[in-house]
Amino acid sequence: MSWSHLFGLAVAGGLGTLARAGVAELALRWCDRDFPWGTFAVNVFGGLLFGLITAVGRGRFALPTGLETVLLVGFLGGFTTYSSFAFQSVALLEQGRLLAATANVIGTTVAALLAVAAGLQLGRLAG
Repeated sequence: MSWSHLFGLAVAGGLGTLARAGVAELALRWCDRDFPWGTFAVNVFGGLLFGLITAVGRGRFALPTGLETVLLVGFLGGFTTYSSFAFQSVALLEQGRLLAATANVIGTTVAALLAVAAGLQLGRLAG
């Protein structure tokens, strides 16, 4: 792996992290704080972007060599937050909030899977 590719991954990861912070901040402004809406939104949107980038990049609009890795591993690696998701789900359980924890785990998983499928479909239509 070249230094320029590694640099691209690092920059994309940093941008993904900044985008994650922005989405989380918006969710805190728009939603209540009794549920991890920021993490939920980031994971679902990240799933959509993953599907879209994959479908478009492997379709008619082939991405230049290495760019798919920079986008998926770099940007989306910095953007998506499954470790936070897992921690927050356990925290809800530890607070005795079984319904909220279950809603977070099932809701995030189902919505992210549907978002990946939607992103793939949108990408295929575009490509």
